[in-house]
Amino acid sequence: MNAWSGEERDIMGPTVTRAPSAKSATPPLKNGNDLRGAGYLIAVGSRTARFRRKHRNKCLLIFLFILILLLLCLAVAMTVLYVKQKRNKPIRICHTKECLRSAANLALSMDTTTNPCHDFYQYVCGNWADEHPRPDAYRSYDWFREKQNKVYAVVRDFLSKNITDQPRPVQQAKDLYTACMDTDTLDKLSLKPIFKILKSLGLPPYPTFINATEGFDYSTYSFDWLEAVINVKTQLGMDILIGFDIFTDPRNSSVYRLVMGSPETTNPFPSMHNEKKQHIGQKSFLKRKIDYYKKNIRILTNKKQSDSKFDSLEDKDDEEKAAHIYKLFYAEIIKLFILESAPKNFNLTELELDQNIFLAADEYYTMSEDMYELEAANDTSIDDDQYLDVPDYTVEEVQAHTNMIVLSNNGTPAPIWKRYLEGVFKISNVDLDFEKDTILISDPDLKYMSLMAAYLSKAAPVTIELFIWIKVVEVMAVHTTTELRLLFQRSYDALRQHDLTVPPRSLYCASAVNDLLGMAVSYGIANPDFLTNTKPKIQVMLTEMKKSLAQLVGKTKWMDDETKLATYQKIIQMKTLVGFPDWLLETGKLEEFYEGIEVDTKKHLQNLINIIQVKIRNALNSFRTGNNFTWATDPTEVNAYHTFQENTIRKLQNN
Repeated sequence: MNAWSGEERDIMGPTVTRAPSAKSATPPLKNGNDLRGAGYLIAVGSRTARFRRKHRNKCLLIFLFILILLLLCLAVAMTVLYVKQKRNKPIRICHTKECLRSAANLALSMDTTTNPCHDFYQYVCGNWADEHPRPDAYRSYDWFREKQNKVYAVVRDFLSKNITDQPRPVQQAKDLYTACMDTDTLDKLSLKPIFKILKSLGLPPYPTFINATEGFDYSTYSFDWLEAVINVKTQLGMDILIGFDIFTDPRNSSVYRLVMGSPETTNPFPSMHNEKKQHIGQKSFLKRKIDYYKKNIRILTNKKQSDSKFDSLEDKDDEEKAAHIYKLFYAEIIKLFILESAPKNFNLTELELDQNIFLAADEYYTMSEDMYELEAANDTSIDDDQYLDVPDYTVEEVQAHTNMIVLSNNGTPAPIWKRYLEGVFKISNVDLDFEKDTILISDPDLKYMSLMAAYLSKAAPVTIELFIWIKVVEVMAVHTTTELRLLFQRSYDALRQHDLTVPPRSLYCASAVNDLLGMAVSYGIANPDFLTNTKPKIQVMLTEMKKSLAQLVGKTKWMDDETKLATYQKIIQMKTLVGFPDWLLETGKLEEFYEGIEVDTKKHLQNLINIIQVKIRNALNSFRTGNNFTWATDPTEVNAYHTFQENTIRKLQNN
C-alpha cells in the first residue's frame, strides 16, 4: 500500500498480514458512522469543513449581537416609559355612583348637534333646560338652584324624623321646624305675636297716622325715631333709615371695622322666595327691588282675591301699576291690624277709616320713594380699587358734616351717630372708644346719611313713625297667619310677569331652619367619612390649583418682580374652608356655638327673633376679638366662592 511515495517501505508503517482463517469478533458495520465510531475511520480535515465551521460561528455572533441590540432597545423603551409614568401621573377613572351620575348629567345636557367652535356654551349646556324643566315656583332655574332644592329636601326629611340622642342645637332645629309647620297655631295666635314685638320696639299696634280717636292733635305728637331704629336693629337685626354692620377691614383682613351707610339688611328673616340678605359694600337691596318691579309689572289675575281692586290697572303706566299695587298691599295690612286691635273709643265710620288708611298708605309710599331717591342718587356700589380706599371718620366728624348739610337744607340738627352706635352696642360687652374706633363710610354713603338726616329733620314725627311701623310689620307679617301670607303672595305675583306657585311649606320651613341654624342642620346630615375621605381630596385639588396659579404668575410678562412676590405671598396665605368645620363633630362644640338660643314649638315668630338677637349679640361681641375667618355661610349651601377681602376660598359640601 503506497499512499505516499517515499522510501522502500510504506510510509504508513509495516505491512500487516492476517491469516485467511482469522475471523473478526466485530459485528458487521453498516455505514461510515458506524465505522468511525468503531475506530475504523479517522476524520480527515478539508477546506469545506473548515469554511462551514467558520460560517456557523459568524452567524452565531450576528445572532447574539442582534439579540443584545434588541434587549438594549427594550431597556431604553422601558426606561422612557418609566420616566414618563413618573412625570405624568396615570389617569384614574372614577367609577363611583357620584361620578357616573355627574357624567350622565353632563352627557344629557350636551347638544352635540351644535358645532362647539361656533357656540361652545350651546354645545355643552344646550339640552340642560330641556332635561331640567323650571318648576312653577321659580322665576329662574339653574344647576345651583336644583342642587340646593335637593339639599333642602334632605334637610326636610331629616328634620321630620324623630331622632333622639342628638346634641341640643340639633333638637332645637327640629323644634324650629315643627313650630314653622304648625300653621294651625299660627292662625290661632293671629297677630298677637306682632303686637307684643311692636310694644317692645316702642311702636303702636297700628300707625298713629290713622287718627282713629277723637281729639288727636298731630302738632303735639312726638316720636323718637332714632330710639325706634336702634330697637329695631338690636331686636330684629334690621336696617331702617340707617345701615350698620361690622365688616372686615379691606386693608387688614385680620381685624373688624365699623361700617355705616344706607340700609342694607332690609329683611333679616328667612324669605319665602329665597332672597339673600344683603351686606355692606353691595348694591342696595331696595334699589334693585324697585328697579326690578318697575321693569316687571303685571296685573293681578287671581279672580278669587280682590279682583275688582286690580281690574282698573290695565290702562295705567307700569310705575303707576306698581305704586297702586304697593298702596293696596300696605292699606290691607294696616286695616287688618286696626281691626285686630281696635280701641274702645274707636269712632270712625268705615268710609272714614278706609280714607285714612289709604291716605296713610299713600304717605308711606311717598316717603319710601323719597328714601329710594336718596339712595339711588348715591349708589353705594364700588369697584375693588375704590373698596380699598373707603375713608374712615370719627363720630364727631360724621356729625359735623351731617349738621352742615342739615343746616344748609333749613333743618334742625340733632345728635344722631354717637347715640346710635352707643344704643346698638348697649346689648354687647364692647365699650366703644370714639377717638380710636373710626367708621368706614364711602363718599356716596356719607352723602346719603347727611341728606337723610336733613329730610327727617323736617318730616312730621307721625309720618316717620308710619314709615318705620310699615317697614317692621311688612317683614314680620308673612310669618304669621295664612291670610297675611296669601296677601303677600298675591301682591308679589302682581308685580311679576306671571303668577308663581308657592313652594311647599315643608321646603320653606326646611330652608328657614337651615338659614338660622345651619351648623346644627349640617351636624345632623353630615357624613363623618367626609373629613377622612372626601375633604383631603378636595384640599389636594385646591393645593394643585394654587400651584398652577403660582406657575402662571411666574410666566407672566406684564408683572414686575415685586408684584409677583406679593402675589406669591397671597397665594401661600390663602385659606381654604372645605365642607364643614373640623370642630363641628367634636363633643360640646355645637352647644357652645349656639349658646343662648331658645326655641319653643308653639312660638314660630318669636323663635326667629330669638335666634337673630343671639347672632347680633355675638357679632357685636366679636368686634374686639379680631377676624378668625369663620364660615360666612352654612355648609349646606351649594356653592364655592372666594372671599377676596379675607383671602379665603370656601368649598361648600354638596349632600
